[in-house]
Amino acid sequence: MSLLEIIMLTSETADPYLPFTYRTYRDWMIKPETDKQVKLMAFGACFLGKPVGLLLVHPPVLDEPARVLSVYVDERFRRLGIATALMQELKACLRRKNWKPVFVEYYALNKYEGFERLLLKSGWQTPAVYSRFYRCDILTGRESPWIHRFKLPAGYRVIPWSELKRDELAEMNLLQEAGFNAYYMPLHQEGIIERSCSLVLKLDEEIVGWSIIDRELADTLLYRVLYIREEFRDHGLGPALAAQSAQRVSRTDASHLVIQILESNVRMRKIADRLLIPMRPVVTEYKTAVIEL
Repeated sequence: MSLLEIIMLTSETADPYLPFTYRTYRDWMIKPETDKQVKLMAFGACFLGKPVGLLLVHPPVLDEPARVLSVYVDERFRRLGIATALMQELKACLRRKNWKPVFVEYYALNKYEGFERLLLKSGWQTPAVYSRFYRCDILTGRESPWIHRFKLPAGYRVIPWSELKRDELAEMNLLQEAGFNAYYMPLHQEGIIERSCSLVLKLDEEIVGWSIIDRELADTLLYRVLYIREEFRDHGLGPALAAQSAQRVSRTDASHLVIQILESNVRMRKIADRLLIPMRPVVTEYKTAVIEL
């Protein structure tokens, strides 16, 4: 028996390796929940006959490239080159399948520096910040002056999500302009939208922007989208719409609000520095790396 074996797992052999990944992926490893879910590719590390690690990959789908979802080695068996061996086996498999490029995305949490060292050692490009998450205490934020300072210009009004007509949502979903993608669509993950504080901004009867706030956890809201249509930007509408949503957030039963801001969105980063940092949020980087084979 080899000291270390890297095994391509199947539904039948995956069971002993399930504790080495997130709960979200465990059932998915064995059997996809829906016909639309692609079966994950899983590599198990076996040391002296004992399962000790796992690397999970989501295969490419349509225009989406392959993505590494998780890499984990039992703490008792680290510093033995097991994670590196998993990466090398992954690279060999990717070359055979001609999957390129391949991405990995992760939060800069829980000793992530060791993971980055593994990436660089394995030939990945230097990781870059994709976005930052600002976790704000709603009670503290309630006292922030900007929430009440920014006013909507004359002629503009906001409508709560709960009062929108279905055909208006469908029309917003079909918007065609630079930078608009599925993440901003109002019908994306519609079931988790917190309708009391998600808003549509109108000028007369024309929709010019919207804010979408999701609730996936009982005590935490996610400010997923603040979108102003291209021709209406540079009029101070973004901060004014954010302030309108924030006033309504403060009246919910949630204790925290998380706001994601893309690193490439320089305008929103400047607003965050000016308005959010004084609220002393917990800031977490979300990073990405790529490997070209």
